[in-house]
Amino acid sequence: MVDIIAFNVSARGVGLGARALHALWDAALLVALGAFSDLVVAALERTVGRRSRAALWAALFVLGALGMRWSVDRIFSRQADAAFGGELRWLLYPSFIAGAGLGIVIALALGRRLATTRWLWVAAVVASLVALVVNELLFRDDYIEIHTAVVWSAATLSGASASRALASRVEKASRRVVVGLRVTAALLLVLAAVPAPNSVRLDLFRSPGGVGAWVFASFVWTLPSFDAAPTPEVAPVWLSARADSPPRSPSEVSIAKAPPVVVLLTIDAVRADTVLSPANAEHFPTLRRLMREGVTFSHARAPGSQTAVSLTGLFSGKTFSELKWEKYGAGTSRFEYAVNDPTPRFVSALADAGVSTFKVASLTFLRNEYAVAPGFAEEVVVTSGRKHAPGPAVVQPILDRLRTVGDDEPLFVFAHLTEPHAPYDRGKLKKGTPYERYVSEIALADTYVARIVKALSAPRLAQRSLLIVSSDHGEAFGEHGTWEHTKTIYEELVRVPLIAWGGWVSRGELVSQPVSLFDLGPTILDVFGLPTPDHHVGQSLVPILAGQPLTLERPILVEGRLRRALYTGDLKVMVDLRRKTVEAYDLAVDPGELHNLYDRDRGRVAPALAALRAYYEARGYTADGYEPIYKP
Repeated sequence: MVDIIAFNVSARGVGLGARALHALWDAALLVALGAFSDLVVAALERTVGRRSRAALWAALFVLGALGMRWSVDRIFSRQADAAFGGELRWLLYPSFIAGAGLGIVIALALGRRLATTRWLWVAAVVASLVALVVNELLFRDDYIEIHTAVVWSAATLSGASASRALASRVEKASRRVVVGLRVTAALLLVLAAVPAPNSVRLDLFRSPGGVGAWVFASFVWTLPSFDAAPTPEVAPVWLSARADSPPRSPSEVSIAKAPPVVVLLTIDAVRADTVLSPANAEHFPTLRRLMREGVTFSHARAPGSQTAVSLTGLFSGKTFSELKWEKYGAGTSRFEYAVNDPTPRFVSALADAGVSTFKVASLTFLRNEYAVAPGFAEEVVVTSGRKHAPGPAVVQPILDRLRTVGDDEPLFVFAHLTEPHAPYDRGKLKKGTPYERYVSEIALADTYVARIVKALSAPRLAQRSLLIVSSDHGEAFGEHGTWEHTKTIYEELVRVPLIAWGGWVSRGELVSQPVSLFDLGPTILDVFGLPTPDHHVGQSLVPILAGQPLTLERPILVEGRLRRALYTGDLKVMVDLRRKTVEAYDLAVDPGELHNLYDRDRGRVAPALAALRAYYEARGYTADGYEPIYKP
């Protein structure tokens, strides 16, 4: 009931019919989970409990611990890794799981005890309702694991107390009331057995209390069907496995006359619309200059909405599920990285060809050993732990290296500025809305870009340099009910700025053709006259940078937390393998992604969804015998 009320309060633009369906399935799924829990407890009481009460409670504890491990494993694992540098993980992790399992047992025992004391069961129900309300208000846009644990604990406490306390009252009620309650429960159980429609699933996942949907999506539901074959328009040869495909030759485009100097600079968490908006032009004078004097791609997408995922995709040329991920690092820096994935990164190809490679690591996981941006022969680390290095510490080593580059030395430089990041307190503006302070942080990053532009404008570098400025992902400010990043792959998180500037680059070009950061690896290889390995999903943008026409043929893909998206024309289709939902949007008429076309225009949507499926079937993550850290 709390979740139903919360959904109806927070939902905007949702019709009465959709609200009713949400309420019905929300209630049905939780009733089904409650009935299943009751059956398990009753079965244990009739078997184990008859022989030993201690054995009964021990069995309930084991089941509670196993359930909590499924629910909060990622959270507990992270906390055990972070505490004490991970040295006590062997003790902390099982202790967390055991404590959570014990909490369920305590909730059950306490609820039964309170049910025997007059009116104390009401206090238990009130306390559970308070917990559920707080659950709806905190961490609304993430942490489904914590929400599951809270709902399970609160339901156990209130259910154990209220059900026994009210049992006698129900027995004394009229026959019609009893029959009505039983029929209602039976109908809800029948409804729970029917897979919820796609639109209802999306609504259920819009609120933190939609735990029933999460459990059913994990164990019962399958993806909505989209039986169709990819059409030629959305299924080019790039969907093939490309195992036997030769490397793509470099473009026959005349660029720098001397050995190139390429600087790739990504700025954390920058939305494309923020940079491209004329209203913000005064805040970003350097970026605006680059746009006037270079090539701007207005519809560029990042490989994902998380820094490590996005930059790993940029340097490897593969999507998240095509790479092998495992935990690496120690303490607060321990996360999942593609450290043992055998995919060659394009930086290694540059080094093998005699190109000097230089990187400034502003985050610990940007060091070579973490395999996010590996293979650099020269690496300057300007951070430690989980600190975000300030802009001056990142820019100065770049300036020093550019001063020493030889006249006959080809050079590739990469760095990542971290100024735009929650809580948005590093810019000049210290007060104001989060978005205003966020813009102020991008403005600060703009001043650091200016220093690099000045260095590349020196006479001996001006005609041979190429500066590429982009971002790893965007940032959300309430769109789709989320804030910050990593949590979705909607446009506010994956559409990023992409600007190329240099002596040989076409001036003042605004390119609306969709591109991807996956294209940067092939582009940089092309600048140095090197072919693109067959595994790269991207395509070189060099002809476009030189002002020549080019129709890009590769698909544009985005992936994060087993959400996958494919762009074809103005259509964007998304599949969520964990939530078992499908979405499709016409970005030309619906840039805010508010009107799902999956149920409205199957004829247009199904071929694109089939193409997305075909891509992963051809080049899927199981091809090399391993599975991703996030499993569908």
